[in-house]
Amino acid sequence: MEKFHIDGSIVYLLPVIHALEGEEKKVADAFERVEPDCVAMGISPEDIRLIEREEGDEEFEMSLQHQSYLMHLSAYGNISIPPLDIRTAYEMAKKRGVPVEAVDIDDERYAELLTANVSIFALIRHSRKVKKLSRRKFRAKSAEEFVHEWDRELNAIPSFRRIEDERERHMAERVRRLCSHHKRILAIIQLERCKGVIRELERYKK
Repeated sequence: MEKFHIDGSIVYLLPVIHALEGEEKKVADAFERVEPDCVAMGISPEDIRLIEREEGDEEFEMSLQHQSYLMHLSAYGNISIPPLDIRTAYEMAKKRGVPVEAVDIDDERYAELLTANVSIFALIRHSRKVKKLSRRKFRAKSAEEFVHEWDRELNAIPSFRRIEDERERHMAERVRRLCSHHKRILAIIQLERCKGVIRELERYKK
């Protein structure tokens, strides 16, 4: 867990692998250690609203890309949908009256980024890459290695890499803004985006 001093506040950044069972224990342990007055979740506002609904399990939809990712991830442990790490963070925060903030871009902004950055040819290449990855045999020895390998392959196309860069900048900026209102922030960010978010947060450290 990385720690950042920003604008008089402390940000604790916790990397997680969404949907992998066992990650919820990392979240619970971090929550108890940090005792945050705000939880920043590296998910979209739409995902937060889904978690808030009791019927969220029934309405959770996945793209073919995400289905393939989870299929491979399941080689490293049990899978939980909706992700237990997100559910645990939300429930612990709600129980203690701690606000939960979604810091990833929303669906509308993601659609705008796709339109602005991704050509029809890049979209076709990406679709083919997803199909190839679904059939690929990964040799990663751990879930962490697999997640990074999958991310490198999936975002090797520059236009898609630019979108992930924008997501990382957005998450870091949202966390920085939360520092204006909260003193101890637990930022729970998906593992593959952490390096970029950390790089951006370094600019704000004091």
